[in-house]
Amino acid sequence: MKVRQLTLLDEQSLQELQQTKYVVILVRELKNNLVQPTKKQAFVCLKPNEMKVKGELFNDCLGNHYVGCKVLNGIHYSEAGNQIPVFKLPNNIQDYLTNQLTPIISLLDQKRRNYYAN
Repeated sequence: MKVRQLTLLDEQSLQELQQTKYVVILVRELKNNLVQPTKKQAFVCLKPNEMKVKGELFNDCLGNHYVGCKVLNGIHYSEAGNQIPVFKLPNNIQDYLTNQLTPIISLLDQKRRNYYAN
């Protein structure tokens, strides 16, 4: 951010911004509720207390979902490189898949109850 842009922030926002840093992570793409086997490099802005990325859910600007694998220490991010810019989502992969599978499980339970009721 430029100096003029930083002066528009209040003190709390400025402190939060100064505490975050960009890190390079390995992610796997999530397609059709399946985690793909190939790993890709991505960069994300994280706070020091949020450096755990394994099993966390990330999103890119196109709406694709990714699952975090690990933080790559020693590799610096570059926006011009082959790294994908991603944003951390509030829930992890277990919560996401639970939400996706709940309607399917309830439908199977209902069909099972109806089958044995007849």
